[in-house]
Amino acid sequence: MQRPFIENCFCLTPKRVDESLNRIGRRIGDNTDFERKDIRYDYEEVNDEYSILATVAGNEPQRVRLETIETWFGERQYFLCEGCNARRHKLFLLPGGHIFRCFKCHKVIRYQKFNTSSRHGRMFDRTRRIVKLVNERAEMSPRIFYKSAYTRRYSKFLDDCLKVGLNDIVADSRALESAIKAND
Repeated sequence: MQRPFIENCFCLTPKRVDESLNRIGRRIGDNTDFERKDIRYDYEEVNDEYSILATVAGNEPQRVRLETIETWFGERQYFLCEGCNARRHKLFLLPGGHIFRCFKCHKVIRYQKFNTSSRHGRMFDRTRRIVKLVNERAEMSPRIFYKSAYTRRYSKFLDDCLKVGLNDIVADSRALESAIKAND
């Protein structure tokens, strides 16, 4: 059996739960995760102890206890892992699983490692960055111009394309920009 990579696991953080429960435009009673619609959150308070009820794909809800710690810069929330009862900032859900546990309790999760000094590692890293840029461009709004110039987001995208070596995209974009400025 191939052990799953941590990059392929769903990561639960207190910030993610807050963003899902407090997002603008959500319907009342719609406590689903903002990315994964099969995960649902609910807050629960029992005897001054806060916990989250996390339900994955209609399975039995899992109670994840929260602990708030005072720090010198404010408060920070942690989860208490059910497996080891340790304070954790992230809990992971295996692909196809329904139980949130910490990295140590799952024991099968591993990091995706490669040697960036080798030829294959450099190729893998470049491919990963290109895929990230393609996904970023797909999520970008179609409005890339503002007042006859590229938006800051699209300009950053072009800079990242240059770093990866996608010079054709950058050259075509610069030619389009100069043609538009020439018509103004």
